[in-house]
Amino acid sequence: MKIIGVIGQNGSGKDEVLKYLRAKYGVPFLSTGDMVREIAAKEGKEPTRENLQEISERYFREFGRGCFVKLAAEKIKQNGWAVGGISGIRSADDVKVLKGALGGDFILVNVYVSNPQIRFERMQARHEGRDPHSYDQFLSNDKAEEEIFHIRAASKSADFPVSNDGMLGDLHREIDSLVAARRLPVK
Repeated sequence: MKIIGVIGQNGSGKDEVLKYLRAKYGVPFLSTGDMVREIAAKEGKEPTRENLQEISERYFREFGRGCFVKLAAEKIKQNGWAVGGISGIRSADDVKVLKGALGGDFILVNVYVSNPQIRFERMQARHEGRDPHSYDQFLSNDKAEEEIFHIRAASKSADFPVSNDGMLGDLHREIDSLVAARRLPVK
């Protein structure tokens, strides 16, 4: 079993990378964010950023940091996927859990966007209720997530950086190059 993990800040294109790998190369994936949203729904809570952060923090206290990626890796194994993806890797704890459990069978891709304004605009275009409505709120959310997860530090342990500074086709070409040149495991 091989797992391709994707890390990056909100709006960087993490899910887009895995959606493309699924569409073109048949790599199924799970999102830790979806897991947290499922918990919110079971608890009857709106999936606001505040509620999702509260649930994440509570689960971290109860089950330890890295609990969501551990659950995702277990689900991939249970599904019998030879290759699977995990979106929503956030912290060094997430990376440590996956590298500890999978060793060389875990590959971490860091998706980054150099200009935060571009990430904000992309989030606005996707029209999800959990996304900030103002640039100031976006920056505040970024700061809060960085304080909780230390995403930038964790992303430094990535095996492969992928720029998402351009258009969608540019990102797809970069992924294709990564698959070909680095022999990223796909079906």
